[in-house]
Amino acid sequence: MQFIKLAWFSAITRILVTLTLLTCAIGADQFIKIDDKTSLSLAAAARAYLLDDQRIQWSGMEFTFGAESDLTAKLRRQTAWGEVEVQAQFFLNQPFDANRLLDEPRARYFQNFDVPVLEVKQLLVQATAGSWTFGLGKHLSRFGRDDLLHLSNALLDSPFIRSEAIFSHETGFFLRYARGRFSLDLSLTNGGEDRDTNGMKAGIIRLGYDSANGKWGIGLSGKYHNGIGSEWQKRFNNHVGVDFCWHTGHFQLAGELLYDEYGFRRDYPIDEVFWPRSYYYRDLMKEPATPFRGFGGYIDLRYDRPGSKWMLDLTYSDYYPEKIGHPYHDDPIRRTIVKVLYRFEGGLQAFAWGVFENNRTREPLFAGASPFAWNLGVQYSL
Repeated sequence: MQFIKLAWFSAITRILVTLTLLTCAIGADQFIKIDDKTSLSLAAAARAYLLDDQRIQWSGMEFTFGAESDLTAKLRRQTAWGEVEVQAQFFLNQPFDANRLLDEPRARYFQNFDVPVLEVKQLLVQATAGSWTFGLGKHLSRFGRDDLLHLSNALLDSPFIRSEAIFSHETGFFLRYARGRFSLDLSLTNGGEDRDTNGMKAGIIRLGYDSANGKWGIGLSGKYHNGIGSEWQKRFNNHVGVDFCWHTGHFQLAGELLYDEYGFRRDYPIDEVFWPRSYYYRDLMKEPATPFRGFGGYIDLRYDRPGSKWMLDLTYSDYYPEKIGHPYHDDPIRRTIVKVLYRFEGGLQAFAWGVFENNRTREPLFAGASPFAWNLGVQYSL
């Protein structure tokens, strides 16, 4: 069995290395012609950094050097009735060392630090005919509109609703109708990012409107699911949201507002959670089959002058969980994110970002932690 696992991993590694070499030859997001009807595009980014996340100071893993990469491939083929496209995106992540401190209080969060070496972030087949697009597989969520700059595979540099509530990717079937300034997206998904562990599916809908000059857009989204997970372990993950984006000249302004339902459907002991556990106590139960309700949002301002070596990005987000009398759950979460990126020649970039949260009531394990994180790194993208 171990031999099979090693052979599988070796095959995947060879494929990724081959795609990376092809990417270097092709260049980022540039479709090359394979034949009269087929074209291929590859993009890659490799990132190395020094991370200090004082929010997890108690873990011993808050201050670390690390590395990760992102590889995306798109294959398009024209047919008599439209276009077929295959999209694939893979994350390579560096795991933590296996020799980690494991005692009784830290054991409750031990699974939070099991970083997957290989993540299949997108694997999608879609077809477009006229105003209609059909897709099946794992893809970017059609909920809302994510116009943010991400400099972390784990989304550590994201506003609260994007890192804790809205899944960045979904797996399932989606349908898109776009005509003129209007668009309609309908999705039937597992409800989470990967393969499902219960038979019920989630429904996602988004209605969007974009201006004629393409400088601004607005959308209304909704997601409903009877719960992520199996049986008595199911958790709510329902939302209604409004998103917008406006850009002109050197500036882009984007944001989202979210009504959010979360928490366990049934009483489940929080100390028995064996999957990644929320640092914000979102995995509690209010009443049987009754979700907690929260409200939050963010606003993001980016300055990026064409031809400039500098890019600046500032995000502010708020989230107000329902007050239930739980000291570690009830405080609002405020998060400010600052990002700076400098472009060298030839695709090399240096970046820095900081995440600053408000002081909140903490459980004893978190008592020595501070509500901020920062990251310094370089990335090479094609």
